[in-house]
Amino acid sequence: MTAGDPRAAIDAAPMSRAQVAAVVITSALSALDGYDVLSVTFAAPAISRDWAVGKAMLGVVLSSGLVGMALGSLLLAPVADAIGRRRMVMLNLLLMMAGMLMSAFSRGVAELSAWRVVTGIGIGAMVPIITPLAVEFSNARWRTLSLAVMSIGYPIGGTVGGFVAAGLLHLFDWPAVFLFGAALALILLGAVTLWLPEPLAFLMERRDDRTLARVNALLRRFALPPVEALPPPPTTPRAVPYREIFAAGQRGATLRITLVNLLFIMTVYYVLSWMPQMIADLGFSPSMATMVSALASFGGAIACITIGIVAPRTDLRAVVAMLMIGLGLATPAFGFTSASLPLLILTGLIAGAFLYGGITGLYALIVDTFEPRARATGVGFVMGIGRAAGALAPLASGALFGIGIDRGGVSAALGSMALLAGLIVALSARRSQPCRADA
Repeated sequence: MTAGDPRAAIDAAPMSRAQVAAVVITSALSALDGYDVLSVTFAAPAISRDWAVGKAMLGVVLSSGLVGMALGSLLLAPVADAIGRRRMVMLNLLLMMAGMLMSAFSRGVAELSAWRVVTGIGIGAMVPIITPLAVEFSNARWRTLSLAVMSIGYPIGGTVGGFVAAGLLHLFDWPAVFLFGAALALILLGAVTLWLPEPLAFLMERRDDRTLARVNALLRRFALPPVEALPPPPTTPRAVPYREIFAAGQRGATLRITLVNLLFIMTVYYVLSWMPQMIADLGFSPSMATMVSALASFGGAIACITIGIVAPRTDLRAVVAMLMIGLGLATPAFGFTSASLPLLILTGLIAGAFLYGGITGLYALIVDTFEPRARATGVGFVMGIGRAAGALAPLASGALFGIGIDRGGVSAALGSMALLAGLIVALSARRSQPCRADA
């Protein structure tokens, strides 16, 4: 046995196979989130056709999952700080599996919307947990890349899932899209059970008579020597998590990152929710509309890799500001693009790159805003508020479409949210010290 801080040992040592596997699982969970969020948008053109649903009512279906995501982020994610990240991940997978399975058997808008809320609760509580998990399982050298690997799962889920959904829509009907998501959740539940341990940060924060044994078991799993004793716990009393993220020295940072995320997510969920339907409205088949949306996610996957490589060498706030402003400009550009498939693919790729690249950088800023002991609570709060506002984006845009505003006008209105978010981040970058993703 050795003496010292287990966290310092993990930070200094090379990444073990178990750590790599854990980070890969967080990426797979993020990919499932990406697929589950977009599944209803993939199926939307076929649902609209089969049920003769207008855009205003379709907006209700698209928003219902986002309402669930807000509830999950705000209400369930903080529970992970009490019962453990691993248990909460498993609970989220069960909710997502049940919601996707029952969505496939829905027979009307109200029923489908209700099950999308259930699915959204699981998704909403998942992302605030796996985002810090990717950081906590990594050593210091590869922390930024681990976060990028986790983040890239989301556009990969949208890309690969989109191609799969396009094939399913070509061969079967829209319920197959949801059944595929339920099967993926079941597979990942087994992977989490076998290969995702409880992270060190939670074990060190929730100490009891078995903590030393559990920490040493985790260290051995990571190919590190056990420790003789744990470092003393912090002398400051533990605050209630929500009270802690609004403490005097933290309140300003919490409110600022919450506002930025809220504005950016409004544009994000407008693009993600309506892109396939807008393409279908131009005369393309539901399968082709889903294919173009999947290619946009492919552009996002490339952007996530680029962010993971570039971010450690740059001012992260400046990069995030540039990506947000880029999405604010690319969104109306896509909206005004004519019914030309090559042009739609090109503008969709550009919008996807700015969208997913911005999310990746924004996740890093959000995680870095909070201390580890309240990280799930803080990240959950920020994302929950963002998703509550984001749920309004499909509803508001559906209403705007319903009163006759064309896709260019609606896209310009919703794209302005990302522009404003980028300007806020740019101004905060000028006033503060450079923020690096490995902070």
